[in-house]
Amino acid sequence: MAYAEVQLKNGIPCFSISEKEGARNGVPQISAVVLTDVSVKPAVKVWSFLLPGTATIPVHAKSCLLYGLAPATAEVKPPKAPPLKTGRMYDVFLNGGPADPSDPTRGYVGKFCLMTGISGERKILLIDSDSQAWIDEICPVQK
Repeated sequence: MAYAEVQLKNGIPCFSISEKEGARNGVPQISAVVLTDVSVKPAVKVWSFLLPGTATIPVHAKSCLLYGLAPATAEVKPPKAPPLKTGRMYDVFLNGGPADPSDPTRGYVGKFCLMTGISGERKILLIDSDSQAWIDEICPVQK
C-alpha cells in the first residue's frame, strides 16, 4: 500500500497520489475507488466505482478523481453519491498500482475528515498515517 492524497476542488473531495509517489513510480493505473465512513462501526461504504474487466484509468499527482464522478463505463454504487458530513472520518482506497510489475504497490489509501472553517467554508483535514487519529479512526477536535 502507498498513500492517497485528498484535496478539495470546488468544495468536493478529490483523490490522487502524492507527487513523491508519482516521481517514484510514475503514473498508476486505477481500476476502482472506494470511499468508506470509518467513524461508525462497522464501517459503512459510502460510494464506489469499479471499472469493467481489465479497464483502468491513469491517476497523476497533478490530477485527481472527484468524489461522485465516475468514468462512463464504471459500475457505480450508489449511482448518485450522497453528501459527505463534517466531523466524520472517511477512508479512500484507490485500487491499482504502478505500471512497473516489480513494484508490489496494489493500492493507495488515505483517511480524511471534512471540517468547517471559521468562515463556514469546507476544509479537508488529511489524517497522517502515523497519528493516533488514523488508528482510532476519530476526527481530531479542531482547536
